[in-house]
Amino acid sequence: MKKTKMLSICSLMAALCVVIMSLGSLVESLDFSLAVMAGLVVMILSSEYGDPAAFAVYLVSGLLALILPLKTTAIFFLVFFGWYPIMQKKINMLKPVLARVVKFLIFNVAMGLLLFLSAFVTGTTDAPVIYGITAILANLCFVLYDTLLDRFLIWYILKLRNRLKF
Repeated sequence: MKKTKMLSICSLMAALCVVIMSLGSLVESLDFSLAVMAGLVVMILSSEYGDPAAFAVYLVSGLLALILPLKTTAIFFLVFFGWYPIMQKKINMLKPVLARVVKFLIFNVAMGLLLFLSAFVTGTTDAPVIYGITAILANLCFVLYDTLLDRFLIWYILKLRNRLKF
């Protein structure tokens, strides 16, 4: 019974992630925000059913979201925002300074991959100043995002977990 319940909840959460990311096809300016929201769903599953179930939902929902007309939300989700909430718990177990270095290293590699993909697809390679400014602002936003994930998990455990009753 427990595995059946877990499978059905994970399936519903994968569908919820795809629906959240499909909203990015309707309102294009919400790409990052919707990828973050879908990542929060994956984070809830990680805390309730463990990392393998959360990773399966991440993979299934990310690949299904690639079918959508606008793929940027799915790409953001697959490259960083979907799997990072799963890994953040493990990274936070490291010493604080080492954890911060590892987090920024992971984020900057993912962001570099996204910038490389965007430059490759659009064909713009002559804008290093814009890429530098983007990197600085993205790192500042990453600090806020990482704090959001910590606070959201605490809020979920203290306030929301009893209401959802997974």
